[in-house]
Amino acid sequence: MSRGFAPLWVLGGLSVGCTQVDEAPKAYESAVAYVFTHFEDEDPVELVETIEFLDEWLVGADLDAAQEGLSIQNLSKTAVSGLEGHAHQTNGLEGVSLATQSRYPTCTLMQALTQYSFARMMPDVYITYDREFDEGQDCIADRDCMWAEGSVHSVADWGLLGEVTADRRIQFRWIETATGWAFLQRWWLTDVSTGTRLGLTIDDQYYVGINFPDGNGTRRVHASWLTMEMSTGDASTGASKQLIKNWKKDASDLDGWIRENL
Repeated sequence: MSRGFAPLWVLGGLSVGCTQVDEAPKAYESAVAYVFTHFEDEDPVELVETIEFLDEWLVGADLDAAQEGLSIQNLSKTAVSGLEGHAHQTNGLEGVSLATQSRYPTCTLMQALTQYSFARMMPDVYITYDREFDEGQDCIADRDCMWAEGSVHSVADWGLLGEVTADRRIQFRWIETATGWAFLQRWWLTDVSTGTRLGLTIDDQYYVGINFPDGNGTRRVHASWLTMEMSTGDASTGASKQLIKNWKKDASDLDGWIRENL
């Protein structure tokens, strides 16, 4: 799953700002940014090479570090210049990435992420999850087509921060690699996301997911860049670090949901 985040870090007035996240090596952060930027490239050759680089890189100590979470540098302006929605910015973005593992193959993950509502899979988070595909929903899970995209309107329960509304553009894409079929996910906010308390606003958030075969399961690489403000000031750093915790939980919850429902 690839949500924003539930704001556990603000409960009781606490902050995770003191928590350190190691910086990602340049080659790694360049790879995840490349996939986001070139997600729609018609010729997939360099996307395949990037996925295969990540597959080879995520071993040993490097894999251990990525499974704990890494900070990544900003996206370039060209990466967001053609995206649908409001006037997208890259100034002040905070970026993080995480590697997780699923016991299920890419086809099963694609089915779960495109055919079922997140309100069903994550009822403790989403009050509303209205998703409408423009193309591909009826064929993407079985790879009868290689592309799907659409829009999502969601309202999430963020506890002390109230209800947070977001509108996103979502995309999914299959890519064939030497080790089998991988799929990519990308989404971004098409308008400023707002909360009902403490003046919460997320001006921009961008996400890319890279999912490729790993044994009988799937290696999943998540990366996101965002800016968040509250009445107390800039909250981007704390928000980005909370993403790491949420992705870990979401990866486990998704496997649990698949085990019980698919």
